[in-house]
Parts: sequence; structure tokens; C-alpha cells
Amino acid sequence: MFAHQLRTALCIAWLAVSVAVYGALLAPLALSPATVYALAPVCQWKAKYNRECILCGMTGSFVAISRGDFQTAARRNQGSIPLYLALLTNECVAFCFALGKLGRAAPSRGWSTEAV
Repeated sequence: MFAHQLRTALCIAWLAVSVAVYGALLAPLALSPATVYALAPVCQWKAKYNRECILCGMTGSFVAISRGDFQTAARRNQGSIPLYLALLTNECVAFCFALGKLGRAAPSRGWSTEAV
């Protein structure tokens, strides 16, 4: 019983995080670069210690990737392209998972595509 509840809770948390990641991946496509930069948080490591962290440059890299400019993205942060691909893969898996769960949760009557 506990294992099933834990698995359900982890799936819900994963899907919730995936929705947030979807928004982060969609933002550079839907908003202007200036708006994305204004919405992005200031790097606390850079603000406190005046040094770049491992994720510094990711916002600019994701904006560049959304425009198809992979050279600029790699220049801003070398890990941006693999991270973007990993997040995109996660979104595809989460979408398929959610569709599968919705399909199994649907009632048997009224959802059939076959003629009666």
C-alpha cells in the first residue's frame, strides 16, 4: 500500500515539475528575449561572490536555442544544449505518460471510437 502511494506521489510531483519545465521551455518561444531576461531570477552566486555558477548563461542559451542559434547557446553555457535536450525528452515522456494515464482512467462507455 505504501509503495503504491509513494509511486503515485512521485508521479504527481514529476508531472507538476514537468509542467513548470514546459513553461520554461516555451517562454523563449512565446515571449521577447527582453521579457524572458526580465522574468529570469538573478544568479545569487554571481550577486554574492561575483563568480559565475554552473548554470550562469542558461537563460541566454535557452533564448538562443529557441531561435536556432546553437553556436551562441554553446558559447554562453556549454551544458545548455545537452540540458535542453534532456528537458525536452522529459517533456515528451511526461506527455506520453499523462496521455496513457488519461486513457486508462476514461470510462469504457462513451469514449470508444468504434461505431456502435
